[in-house]
Amino acid sequence: MVGMVVEQQPVSGAPVSGIMWVYRFGDDGSAASLPCEGVETALATPGGWTWVHVGLADARARAWLSRFAPVSEAAREVLTGADEHLRLDIAGGEFLGVMPDLHQTFAHPTEDLVRLRFAMTDRLLITARRQPVHALELTRRSVEAGRTFPTPFAFVDAVIDQFADVIGKLTAAIGDELDEIETRLLREDLGDERSRLGRIRLQAARLHRQLAQLHALFHRLEPRAMAENRQIGRGVRALAQKLDAIRHDSAVEYERARLLLDEIGGRMTEITNRRLFTLSLLTACLLPPTLVTGVFGMNTRDLPFQDIAGGTWWALAAAAAAGGVAYWLLARLRAL
Repeated sequence: MVGMVVEQQPVSGAPVSGIMWVYRFGDDGSAASLPCEGVETALATPGGWTWVHVGLADARARAWLSRFAPVSEAAREVLTGADEHLRLDIAGGEFLGVMPDLHQTFAHPTEDLVRLRFAMTDRLLITARRQPVHALELTRRSVEAGRTFPTPFAFVDAVIDQFADVIGKLTAAIGDELDEIETRLLREDLGDERSRLGRIRLQAARLHRQLAQLHALFHRLEPRAMAENRQIGRGVRALAQKLDAIRHDSAVEYERARLLLDEIGGRMTEITNRRLFTLSLLTACLLPPTLVTGVFGMNTRDLPFQDIAGGTWWALAAAAAAGGVAYWLLARLRAL
């Protein structure tokens, strides 16, 4: 048996090799992509600003953040921490945050919400994530297409814009699906709408909660940002206004899903009650004939119709008459 030896290329274990993207932006906002090994050179270059993106699933990237990233300990804690709660904060000259984004698989977004972490100064933006994120990827593609970002905050603003656009499209899709369900409900052509509405309501609730938390964070941060950094404060105010409209739309669709689910529940209860009433009516009408046939089935002496011709038919007529009388009485009681 002959073994085969495959030569493998050595993989660098340096922390810097865990960085995913490094972009150097000039004073005019134009960007140039650099290899991860060039991050130190990019950070030392005067003028402009630098964007560094790391994947937290790589231990080398976490090592670079912990040992070499030129940010404060508070920023390192935000970038590498395990806390999934949304967060926005200004610590000294740094703008820190944990933001929501949609999980991306094979260049397409899913409905799952993940976290994008960032730490920003006047000349540096570091973003970090554990899973691929959609809005950030769209913004990176716009950079590759030639879009300019003169400041790190302009880039963060664009990422949130992309997130809001995607959420807006999801909200519109939810609205279209609710329109279809409402049309079928009005036509009384119900199928699996209840399970569909449950899924839609869950999705709408998750989106609404995230947008509401994000909107509240920006509004709470705005006065502090205006006091410490007026440029960031004005940007935070603009972002809060952008999120307000999309949050309102998501709240409307969430409320529609809740009301439609309640209406379908009421409609299903009405259908069930109608069927139970029909069953009860049939039971009440059949009870007297059942009593008559039970009497004739006792096999005792002196039963009627035993000694006359056509006695069976007379017995059947008596059973039918008992059912008719029961139906007439029920109709009279309902009329009263």
